[in-house]
Amino acid sequence: MTVTLPDRAEVQVEYTWDLASIYPDQAAWEADARAFEAELDAVAGYQGRLGEAPAVLLAWMRLADTLRVMMGRLFAYAHMRFDEDTTNQASAALRERALCLYARLGAATAFAEPELLALGPERLEALIAAEPALAPYRHYFENLGRRAPHVRPVEIEQLLARAGEPLSAAYSAYLMLAESDLRFAAAEDSAGARYEVAPGTIEELLQSPDRTLRQRAWEHFQDGFLAFKNTFGAIYAGSVKADVFLARSRGYADTLSASLDRDNLPRAVYDNVIAACNRHLPLWHRYWDIRRRALGLDLMAPCDIFAPLAPPYQASYERAVELVCASVEPLGAEYAAVARAGLTRERWVDVYPNRGKTSGAYSSGSYDTRPFILLNYDGTLNGVSTLAHELGHSMHSWLANHAQMPVYADYSTFVAEVASNFNQALLRGHLLARAPAREVEIAILEEAMHNFHRYLFLMPILSQFEQQVHAWVEDGEPVTADRMINLLAGLFARGYGPAVEVEPARNGIAWAQFPHLYSAFYVFQYASGIAAANALADGVLRGEPGAAERYLDCLRAGGSRYPLEALQLAGIDMRAPEPMERAFGVLARFVDRLEQLVSG
Repeated sequence: MTVTLPDRAEVQVEYTWDLASIYPDQAAWEADARAFEAELDAVAGYQGRLGEAPAVLLAWMRLADTLRVMMGRLFAYAHMRFDEDTTNQASAALRERALCLYARLGAATAFAEPELLALGPERLEALIAAEPALAPYRHYFENLGRRAPHVRPVEIEQLLARAGEPLSAAYSAYLMLAESDLRFAAAEDSAGARYEVAPGTIEELLQSPDRTLRQRAWEHFQDGFLAFKNTFGAIYAGSVKADVFLARSRGYADTLSASLDRDNLPRAVYDNVIAACNRHLPLWHRYWDIRRRALGLDLMAPCDIFAPLAPPYQASYERAVELVCASVEPLGAEYAAVARAGLTRERWVDVYPNRGKTSGAYSSGSYDTRPFILLNYDGTLNGVSTLAHELGHSMHSWLANHAQMPVYADYSTFVAEVASNFNQALLRGHLLARAPAREVEIAILEEAMHNFHRYLFLMPILSQFEQQVHAWVEDGEPVTADRMINLLAGLFARGYGPAVEVEPARNGIAWAQFPHLYSAFYVFQYASGIAAANALADGVLRGEPGAAERYLDCLRAGGSRYPLEALQLAGIDMRAPEPMERAFGVLARFVDRLEQLVSG
């Protein structure tokens, strides 16, 4: 027997997202693309005129909003069509066309920020005072002024915008290789049944109680990436070099500074996250040892990291929807009703894996579309939790889009990862509050540990990895696949401690499995996000007066405030080390309780 993934055409339509709600067919996309190009032609008429009169500036800001909304809609549809089946060449071509339009938009509008800065703050203030309809854009203008040292003259801004498409080629190449072209040997379990190994199946296989299957699946998955280590290495090195080029082009000291400045985050926020995660590695060493003993092993292998300690908690997708919707009820009737509609009749979610589908999970969509969620749902409690996570992102988008004008609808990833982890904390609290039986409680705690493992263990390790690789490029040092493998293997060895046997090559190639690394210094924000989320969710779960509404106000703020200010609306200050310590306190309680349950 061989267990394989279905082709896209074999997936039942009710378990696919409703992209027809954006465009009924590609012809409609083409028509909107032509309309976008027509709007884009109007841009040139504003160059050199933004300070001419308040009405001209207002018309420009509104045209920029229109273009932003249209581009978001065009790109969302194109990239989601591609992600359904990355082997579909027509969808790949559509995504490339959307990227080209995005680059054209950047080049056409590149004059605006230098020109606005050249007006000076006094002239801008006079224009705003003369036209009240410009007042809502004040935060945009203030943030532009903050970034003034890194905004370049018009010609350079246009060049950097045009460079966006070729500089993104590394990420496109990564997606095609990792999600479309790469193939893995099938894995056999102890009874001889064969299972397809793919990005969409690996998590489920690693949670199998059959250690033979876990071991072979993990080895075949890692070996698939190792077989192309030099290609992956060249692709990632190219992406890092693009990051460094862009940071230096804007006058930043390094790529980390450029990344943090985008959201007005002080370096102390990053340093607090990494220092806290390294300081608490002994807690992880204790957890690995508890797992080792519970599994009856002398030494854990990497394939045992997610081995079940209790019978699996199985849930159909329909059951997952019920659990998630019940868990978000503390956020109010509107939130719960919108969430339920999205997860059912409005078909926000592309539920199951299929051959060629992008791995993992994400939330997407644009300002004037529904939110959409890509899943590779596997029927486990981790799958339920992933649904809650992505729903957190989607509801964040829904709230921000309904509360903000287009210029402020996009929010920082620093806040985004709070919204997603918050929902996972609510789900966990909902399940534990039902006084589950011992085996169910173990399963719930294992899901919690998987979640914390990803965000308070794995992501900080990857962030330290990317920081070092960027430093190599910034210092003119060579970046090779083997050097990156050795670096990451060393970080894993330190993180796992004595209870887990690290296989240097197979563990070390993990950097090739995370598309997140193609967005520089994104991954550390998972750690800050889970810390803030658990602190805020605690207040909501305890029924603290006003806690839910303060949290929703944070989400509604979108990009109208800097991310640290938005989080302060909810009642948390991520500049201080205290939220990270609270997160590790939650983790320690989970470890303590799990040890009690598996030792009893």
